[in-house]
Amino acid sequence: MARTRERKLEVARRIRDIACGEYGLAPHQLLFDDLTFTLATGDAEWIDSAVETIEGIRLIKRELPGVLTSLGVSNVSFGLTPPARAVLNSVFLYHCVEAGLDAAIINPAQTVPYAEISAERRQLAEDLIFNRRTDALSRYIDHFSGVTERVGAEKVDPFAGLAAPERIHAQILHRRKEGIEALIDETLRDRSAISVLNEILLPAMKDVGDRFGAGELILPFVLQSAEVMKRAVAHLEQYLDRTEGYTKGQVVLATVFGDVHDIGKNLVKTILSNNGYTVHDLGKQVPLTTIVEKAIEVDADVIGLSALLVSTSKQMPMMVEELDRRGLGYPVIIGGAAINRGFGRRILYLDPERAYGPGVFYCRDAFEGLDVMETLISTAKRTPFIDRIKDEAYTELNKPVPVRRERHYDRT
Repeated sequence: MARTRERKLEVARRIRDIACGEYGLAPHQLLFDDLTFTLATGDAEWIDSAVETIEGIRLIKRELPGVLTSLGVSNVSFGLTPPARAVLNSVFLYHCVEAGLDAAIINPAQTVPYAEISAERRQLAEDLIFNRRTDALSRYIDHFSGVTERVGAEKVDPFAGLAAPERIHAQILHRRKEGIEALIDETLRDRSAISVLNEILLPAMKDVGDRFGAGELILPFVLQSAEVMKRAVAHLEQYLDRTEGYTKGQVVLATVFGDVHDIGKNLVKTILSNNGYTVHDLGKQVPLTTIVEKAIEVDADVIGLSALLVSTSKQMPMMVEELDRRGLGYPVIIGGAAINRGFGRRILYLDPERAYGPGVFYCRDAFEGLDVMETLISTAKRTPFIDRIKDEAYTELNKPVPVRRERHYDRT
């Protein structure tokens, strides 16, 4: 294990130089595990392990543009009690993401949302992570001695005393479904349904998205907040007058043929529908012709495609080619674990000099998908946005390819 930040960068740089310089890989194809070690031993040899990992991530992201980083987060807390691990994992993850971490291996049952950790516990965890005090480990262990409940599992009502609008926001943010319908009804005494949607529910989900982007929430918690939001909107819908411009646009959404995974797609559906879009979810394993026919039927503004597998992601360029062949003008938003921004740029261009006119847009998560949708339905923003994406893709696709150099080693 490369223990210091400088050594982590040195090893990563050597691998990058060989992989990219000699074998023609692109930087974004490299995923470096920065490695960390538990802070629970108290050994001077390992006490800086966490901070060196954080700063190692920061160095690699800064000095090796384009490469990705990964980390098994919970190694940092091995040997501590479950409540202590949950807090340390969360605080460590937050600082790793802030430093540029791209992918985390973590058990959601062994972490808690960063925003729900008290200032005192954050301070104790940071003292240990950054080795700020010689007694940081003993103070951290003493604090959690006798603690058995997981953070966020308090028996008292954490939202007691909040007015109904503020409580709705808090319950969506903190993933509490219970009583959300009654709170909606109470709020409707003083506000219209559309006001509740636009001024309470949507800002609450935006807060969730912002915290997700900032590294304060991980995906499982976002999914739980989305379920609360879905329940609130389902109850509110009976009061909404859909003739008042409630539908902002028509979206046809599907997991491509051959692929049975739809958790990510379902989150996209929830986020878009809760932000005023009509989403026609065709489910999973959907043939391309079915997607195209539905888009024509509803006069779609956008087609959204999801794929988890490399093999099924090949359906996406086939969709773009089919739309182009028929002369249909639907922008295509794509996402899923098997693809990345480079894949989106490649399938945007039907041949080296001709892009698919309406555009192909890769979105890494549901919130980026929402931002793209908001741009595409804007008359003023749409054309400049599409032109920029095409220009970026053209520039990326026409970069010179590194020439592989043979390397000979002295085996003696």
